Amino acid sequence: MPRWKNSLLSAESVQRIKRDAVLKAAGRAFSARGFHNTSLDDVAKSLNVARATLYKYVQDKQEILRELHQVGVDIATQAFEEGKRTPGTGADILRTVLLTYTRLLIEDVGVAAVLRDLNAMRPEDRAEAVKARDSFERKFLQLLRAGIEDGSLLPIEDPKLAVYTFMGAICWVPRWYSAEGTLSSAEVAEVVTDNLLRGLVAETA
Repeated sequence: MPRWKNSLLSAESVQRIKRDAVLKAAGRAFSARGFHNTSLDDVAKSLNVARATLYKYVQDKQEILRELHQVGVDIATQAFEEGKRTPGTGADILRTVLLTYTRLLIEDVGVAAVLRDLNAMRPEDRAEAVKARDSFERKFLQLLRAGIEDGSLLPIEDPKLAVYTFMGAICWVPRWYSAEGTLSSAEVAEVVTDNLLRGLVAETA
């Protein structure tokens, strides 16, 4: 990979682009090797820059971990916002959220890796991450209950367990997904979503 080159962009834009590149490279490395097994040297090597260069954009691995978690929060927020714009039954809205969330996580592979690594975070960062995760769990529960109430989803004895299944399964998809495979990220998201909802959607939905 060639070294980064400046263009006619503003200094602020260049800084943001390069910082994003560092985060994405680190995310890919964390996904492949794990957070604890990945050093900043590994990240620098993947970008063909010196380790010292990285410190212009991030302070340490913990900052990268926190920022990638924030990207995960943004992805989940985007998925729920897409659900709000979806007309139809509770099942329709839930499908949109799952589909969007899965696709976006696949396309930003490093985010899914750090979502499984809460214990690696600093206590204060972990507290914020857990707070965001709990908020999304509640939103998923609301969607399930809305679908059950309107009859588009079958009654579930333990909706919270269904939510844990959704989140756990989706976060593992980027682990095995390959862009060189026969299916695109959108197609894989469709299959995964259909599998997750099979047995939950009422026949009349």
